[in-house]
Amino acid sequence: MVRLFVAIDLPDEIREQFSDIQDRLRSCRARLTLVDQESMHITLKFIGEVSGSGLSQITDVLQTIEGSPFSMEVGLIGTNSQRAPRVVWAEVSDSGQCRFLAESIDSSLASLGFEPEKRKFRPHITIARVRQFHPSLFEALADVASSCSGTIPVREFILKKSELTPDGPIYTDLLKVPLREGV
Repeated sequence: MVRLFVAIDLPDEIREQFSDIQDRLRSCRARLTLVDQESMHITLKFIGEVSGSGLSQITDVLQTIEGSPFSMEVGLIGTNSQRAPRVVWAEVSDSGQCRFLAESIDSSLASLGFEPEKRKFRPHITIARVRQFHPSLFEALADVASSCSGTIPVREFILKKSELTPDGPIYTDLLKVPLREGV
């Protein structure tokens, strides 16, 4: 069994900005698990545990998905919830292409029996997970909320394997699907 998800990778200069944000978040009294800089990405679809034979079906289906390259802009740093934050993230925005790509992937994988996503797709980059909340997190976020900016060029999406270890997840690229102009 392999644990799979589909994602968009980030340029190194964007990851470096988030590394600086993480350094500044360390000063708050919330207990955070910081995401490894090399592991940061935008998740398009979490697939879950799949057997070896299912993997080949997934790669076949993903290779049929078409789309044109697009760009996304990094937005504000915040949390998934003001009441009970579990994730510190950076919002990303575009004119809808990322949502369309995520929905295409979701509906294509539904044909293989994977449950379609029930929540509205909201593209973001996870920077940290909140293990124990403390109000000082919001103070730290106020200082860094608009300190990142940049463009994420999206030329492909990637099927990744996630191996959970005591030191955090290890991601391995299994398939890169290019997006082509004029599609």
